[in-house]
Formats: sequence, C-alpha cells, structure tokens
Amino acid sequence: MMTVSNSQLQPSAANDGIQADGAAAKAMSAEVSGRPFVFFTNASSGNQDTEQFLEKIATVMEGHEHHIICVYPDDSHEQKQQEAVSLVKKHNAILVVAGGDGTISAMANHAIAEQFPMGIIPFGTFNMFARDHGLSLDTDTALRDLLTGHIQPVQTGEIGGVHFIVNATLGLYSQLLADREQWKNQFGRRRGIAIFAALSTIMKYGRSYILQFNKGEGRQLVKTVSFMACNNTLQAQQAGVQYDQTMGDGYLYGIVLKPSSRKRMLLLALKLIFRRLDQDRQIISFPFEALDIDKKKGGRSIEVAMDGEVHSLQAPFTVKANRDLLKIVVPASVAQHSEQE
Repeated sequence: MMTVSNSQLQPSAANDGIQADGAAAKAMSAEVSGRPFVFFTNASSGNQDTEQFLEKIATVMEGHEHHIICVYPDDSHEQKQQEAVSLVKKHNAILVVAGGDGTISAMANHAIAEQFPMGIIPFGTFNMFARDHGLSLDTDTALRDLLTGHIQPVQTGEIGGVHFIVNATLGLYSQLLADREQWKNQFGRRRGIAIFAALSTIMKYGRSYILQFNKGEGRQLVKTVSFMACNNTLQAQQAGVQYDQTMGDGYLYGIVLKPSSRKRMLLLALKLIFRRLDQDRQIISFPFEALDIDKKKGGRSIEVAMDGEVHSLQAPFTVKANRDLLKIVVPASVAQHSEQE
C-alpha cells in the first residue's frame, strides 16, 4: 500500500481548499473546487503500469491536494478500502477509483453508504460503467476531467442492501459464466470449449426462482431458471436483447429465461453465450422499478453475482433501481448535455 499527499500546499485565501494552478483552476467547477482527491487504485486492474500511473497523477494534480491508496496483490482489499474511505471523510475529499467495473462497484457501495462523490479512472477490460456515462477511457484525459468536472447523480441497482452499477445475475446464466471460465482456464479460450461448458452446466442445473413484479395495475409472477437485472445500455446490447429507452430513468431492465426441456435449455444456453437472446421466445425482457425474488418460497440462500462479485443472499429479497444515491464526477461536456435533455 502507498499513501501520497501533497503536504507542502497551503490553503488559498480565496477559498477553503487547494485549487489547481493555471487554466485548470479557472475552469474547475464550484462542486469540485477546493476539494482534495483520494485516489484508490488496484495494481492488478487492467494493463496500466502502476508506477507510470502514479507519475501521471503527480503531473496532472500538481498544485492540487491529493492522496493515493495503491492496493498490491498481497494487500487486504477490504482494509485498503477502509483506509481510502477514512481519508475521504477526514479531508472532505472526492474518492477517485482507478480500476475495472468490479473495483468501481465495490467502492461505489462505500460512496453510497458514506454519501461522498466519486470520480472514475477506467482501468478495466470492458469499462461498461465508464463508457455508459460518457467518461474518457484515456487516462490523461480522465485525470484532467476530474479538475474541470461536475458532480451529478447516476442510477444504480440494489439487491438485499448491496448496490451494483452494471448488472446482477442469478441462476443459470451466472452459473454458465462461472463454469465457462473454469473450462476456459483449464482447456483454453475456444468456442468449442464454451459449448461443452454449456452442455455440462445444463445437464446438472435444476434450480428455479419466482419473480414477482408490477405490471399495469396488478402483480405478475414469473418462474425462471435465470435472471439478469441490467443497469447498463451497453450490457443490454451485448446480451443481444432489445432494451426499452426507460432503462436508467428510474428503471432497470430484466432478462428472464423460462424453464424448459434439457434439449431446449441447451439451445438457450448457447444463445446466452453468443448473445442471441432476442431470437428466442423463451426469453422475457422488460423494464422494472422493483421486483421480489422468491417472496413466497423464502428461507433459502441464493448466490447472486453483482458486477462480477458473488454474494450469498437469504431469500426473499428485492431488486430495485435507485436513481440518485451514487454521485460521480462527469466531464463538463457530459454534464451540459444532461442539463439540455
């Protein structure tokens, strides 16, 4: 772990904090102006060279108070997360998370719980969250955008008190992905391996779940072997389904797989893997504000994958959208576009 602070800076008489020098300071929004940054970076995330990234922070943040928590493979992630949160609270700072969607999601839960804003430096493989919110994937640009950005709320999903930023899955789909990765790690990343992994999962999978949600003026019950709650338009597109434009406006998008015969389920599993869900009538997709899972059954533990992290939750539980619990720093251009809409 590494903690770095610009301790030689002195507060300006013009404000209560430290402002960046030159043009960046003049362009800095009132929401960000004077507030220190606490950078939280996972050395194992993405392909960025850690030392090079730290040098970029020092260059861009010259003249602006900042602290760095760098998590290395042997460090306790939970402990370092708590250190970053403590620094944010101590300095009334903005937390800046440099990592993939999983790291961002974990720290977003802290940001929501403690009600502090969060900046993003995308370091992941897919960077679904950053791309969906118009954040730059270029590290230098993303760092500069922090100094001139605006803070605005974004939607998250929630299951059993745990928040997710991209998606949450339970049932067959999450099991398919887990088994596929195990097979690929053992036998290689080839399409044939994905097919055999799907076959293996289908042959041994037998659980189902009951979803209950509002439809019109009544409640609808749906039995499913797989469910995804999607909070990301790019993710919905990649899954191969048609999504409703209301997603992200107080709505999540649900993707449900109906129970069927083993043969039929194998075909559906392959469509899940190769993102052709929209081509099958066994798939139900719909926008929703909230729904209950296993409300009538209850009493059993269900594994739910949220942004890649598996949580064991006791049924019944509710899946819902939260429009403004998480606040992030977005580029000024993105904030202006949102105001115009």
